[in-house]
Amino acid sequence: MSKRTFKPVKITIKGKTKTVYTVLQAGNALLNDWPEQTPAARAAELLVLDAFNDISDAEHVRRAFIAAAKASHIKFSS
Repeated sequence: MSKRTFKPVKITIKGKTKTVYTVLQAGNALLNDWPEQTPAARAAELLVLDAFNDISDAEHVRRAFIAAAKASHIKFSS
């Protein structure tokens, strides 16, 4: 596994299901698909940037991504 991949997380936004398993995919979902900007979503976005700067790792991004999904009431499974 690359340092920017993690155990898959399936999310469903606006009836569309997407499987996210990389830091890049998480960042794209947060920026382009997220229904609302919550503090949890913002924190996850910042961790995505940190991961690309080698300050954080993919597992931290994954956990923040799941927390953002919970905060936004987005259906997810992991």
